[in-house]
Amino acid sequence: MARKAHHRDISPTLLAATQWIERCLINDGSLFLPGALWTLPNVEEVSKAFVDHPDHGDDDFLTKLKGQINPASPEARRLMAEMIWSLLLFPSNMKAATKRQQIREIWALGGSGLHESEPLLEEGVLRGVGSGGPGFNAYRPSELEYLLALVRDLKARPSADRIKILGDYDEFVLWIAQVPRKGSRQFRHMLRFFAFPDLVERISSNNDRRKVLIGFGVAPANEVKGWSDIQLDKALLTLRESLEEKHPDEIVDFYSSSLKPRWSKDQKIRTADGEVTVVVPVDNDDDEEVVTDEFLADTSTELRPSYQIQAKLAEIGARIGFKIWLPPSDRARIRSFMSSVDQLALLDELPLVNEGATLSTIELIDVIWLSGRTIVRAFEVEHTTTVYSGLLRMADLLALQPNLAIQFHIVAPSERREKFFREIRRPVFSLLNGRPLARSCTFISYESVNAIRSIEHLAHLNHTIIREYEEQADEN
Repeated sequence: MARKAHHRDISPTLLAATQWIERCLINDGSLFLPGALWTLPNVEEVSKAFVDHPDHGDDDFLTKLKGQINPASPEARRLMAEMIWSLLLFPSNMKAATKRQQIREIWALGGSGLHESEPLLEEGVLRGVGSGGPGFNAYRPSELEYLLALVRDLKARPSADRIKILGDYDEFVLWIAQVPRKGSRQFRHMLRFFAFPDLVERISSNNDRRKVLIGFGVAPANEVKGWSDIQLDKALLTLRESLEEKHPDEIVDFYSSSLKPRWSKDQKIRTADGEVTVVVPVDNDDDEEVVTDEFLADTSTELRPSYQIQAKLAEIGARIGFKIWLPPSDRARIRSFMSSVDQLALLDELPLVNEGATLSTIELIDVIWLSGRTIVRAFEVEHTTTVYSGLLRMADLLALQPNLAIQFHIVAPSERREKFFREIRRPVFSLLNGRPLARSCTFISYESVNAIRSIEHLAHLNHTIIREYEEQADEN
């Protein structure tokens, strides 16, 4: 069965998923309140607010979602918060703190807050069970639209039909195949796993399913390429049962260090500092849905979101108590988004004593937090570039100064998260002076920056608050 992962306990998430299916999909209840919430009228109101009023602006997903759902009733707003909970339950490549913050912010639009000790918002529940595919964050509006379509279809059916669909694998596959969707949608795999964890692997894309089957010699690539969800599920179940029979005392997890090398392009390289994971990307390394780059147009409208994020990073650092460095070429535009009080923390010159090449490299970093002459954290904001350029700048700095103990962060829209994970595992970064860049550089999404900036009393916190929101290039 796929109920166990090699590196963490996923049972709290699976239990929460079972409760959600029972309370909200089969019945009309709520995750966080007594009484009914997931009713057909409420679902239709949420769908009308979100699907019928798309927002194609430059703001991040959460900001746009708030604007779309705000005209709806308090019940619809609360339902949207619970739908965000269900949409984000599977992915492990988003911090639990980020998920929790987003759910709380949407719920608060309904006129009340969620209890601090809400069990379904606990770390163990929201940690997730597996990485979402690259298309999941890039197309989160489409994933939410698909979730709404699935729930609307279920709610239009009698309770007996819902029980049958969500309790019988074959009935589920027949049902979900007839619900319209745009693209390949990762959520269909996530929901299938939550409903049938004894029959379905915790894999959110058919790309990885095919790679596993090919790697273990179950079938050649040209054969599995055309297999359906049900064919892939059954072949993987047969493979799992065979492996469990051969290794009865081990957890069979296709993402474990013992099984993943059989099918993945990831390679383990030994260095003086220990083993590191290396990925050599290929042209078709993306998931089923190609992530289009909508941010390459070099216009002032497109650049503005990056300046806003730089300003928020500067304000966070200033309120925690640091001095802030911004590149001279961007400083005036970033200042325009900052409060006058926070601008007092900006530096005109770097208080560092370094040789010319090192200092020139540091001066170009988008945002730096300093304590005296010490750089505490450095941020590269990648809105219009390719993530690779920011990593190169940090790698250049470490090549010039191998002993620098700086925490680096790539800050980008959440759709670039998987791009970051792939790029930072390239050999050039993984074998940098025997010190993998991934050990000192993490990913922070725009949404996480917004969440940190919205925390009250930042002055009472320190820079370690970043740890709750940063995301490392961990194994699945």
